[in-house]
Amino acid sequence: MSSEPLFMNVVNGLAEMSPVAKTLGWKFIKYNSEEKEVHVEFEASDSLANPIGCIQGGVLSAMLDDSMGPAIYITMPQGKVAITIESKTNFVNAAYPGKIYGRGRIAHAKNSIIFTSGELFNEAGDIIATATATFKVFPFEVPDSTWKKVS
Repeated sequence: MSSEPLFMNVVNGLAEMSPVAKTLGWKFIKYNSEEKEVHVEFEASDSLANPIGCIQGGVLSAMLDDSMGPAIYITMPQGKVAITIESKTNFVNAAYPGKIYGRGRIAHAKNSIIFTSGELFNEAGDIIATATATFKVFPFEVPDSTWKKVS
């Protein structure tokens, strides 16, 4: 494994992404270090839709978590983990299977607590949902055997 943040090992294909990220169709797009903002993309499959054909709200909340968390993890050194301890989602418009774009940023960090915010957009640029979340940073060593190397 590289000495870069573990998140970058996933982005660079040195480690496999989580099963949840795969299910959500997660893809890293870019990081704006000045704004501490991550841009990601999701390929929302039909399997994530509710009976009326919209992406289920809990799935959108998971997408927001997978937009805000990377804003922390992209610069977090190895040996630490940030766990979501609170999250609030506001649903603005219905989301449908297809591409959904996420943006997550660090709003404030103090000691071991990090406050984030994020948004989801459809392909037309319309807002789907917004969220805020609080993360707590803990020491955590990931054994090499936990990460499946990508061949």
